[in-house]
Amino acid sequence: MGKSPEGYKRLSADVPEDLYKEFSRRCIDQGVKKREYLEKILKKEFNWKN
Repeated sequence: MGKSPEGYKRLSADVPEDLYKEFSRRCIDQGVKKREYLEKILKKEFNWKN
């Protein structure tokens, strides 16, 4: 794996296969990359204003 871009940290997690498949399906449905969708979810959860 490559180095994270400046100002970013790498996130890695093991999740249940069914949850991962649903996550992937939603990314496809919305036409976004997994990283973009996960960032959107996290920002919404933490009310991130950046």
